[in-house]
Amino acid sequence: MTKPRILASSIGAAGLVFAVPATLSDGAARVLCAWVLIACLWVSVAYLTNRPGLLGKRRGRLSAWRSLPIAPYLLAYAIASWIRRARRRYASWDAVAPGLYVGARVPAAELPAGLELVVDLTAEIPEAADVRSLPGYRSLPVLDGSCPPDEERFLELLGEMSEATGGVYLHCISGRGRAPSAAATVLLARGVASDAASALELVCKGRSVARPTEIDVRFVERIAARLRRSENAL
Repeated sequence: MTKPRILASSIGAAGLVFAVPATLSDGAARVLCAWVLIACLWVSVAYLTNRPGLLGKRRGRLSAWRSLPIAPYLLAYAIASWIRRARRRYASWDAVAPGLYVGARVPAAELPAGLELVVDLTAEIPEAADVRSLPGYRSLPVLDGSCPPDEERFLELLGEMSEATGGVYLHCISGRGRAPSAAATVLLARGVASDAASALELVCKGRSVARPTEIDVRFVERIAARLRRSENAL
């Protein structure tokens, strides 16, 4: 079973735990339990259908009205992310090629120097305000364990990353899945790697904690094929 399906199943099951108290309780307790139930089922559908937009992130922010239905889940996710960062025992980021960095979500003060682009691939949490205000900030929400649902939009961003003359920093929550996979496509677009396997190998060598999933690998392979077709068409 793929990671998104595992997450969808576990989040959905967690929500169903609140179905009984939502039915049997009353007043504020019923409202809260029903809210948690709806939030978990909503997020479960997002993972099953690969629709990060259901989480409400726009231009690095979580839209208040879009995120309201799933606020209990987002709050729980934010707390879990804070705990994960506090317990992190590996580098926040690594250089996987000259000027190409892969890492976790960090404040602007902890970013590498000389960056032209900061690419935020998280969908579940807003970007830090100091990072979001950088002129080179770009947001492309991707669900944990999934790949960008709009490959055309990703290819546009890939073109910008591959042509950047300054540093490029790609991050997800911990820099282990989404960001390493996107970095592999940059190596392909720049001609540093000739195929998906070698691109991922270079990224994992530079970022030893990277753990691309089966979905990540298939995504990098698809992008590699599209880049080859574009080159052949020229």
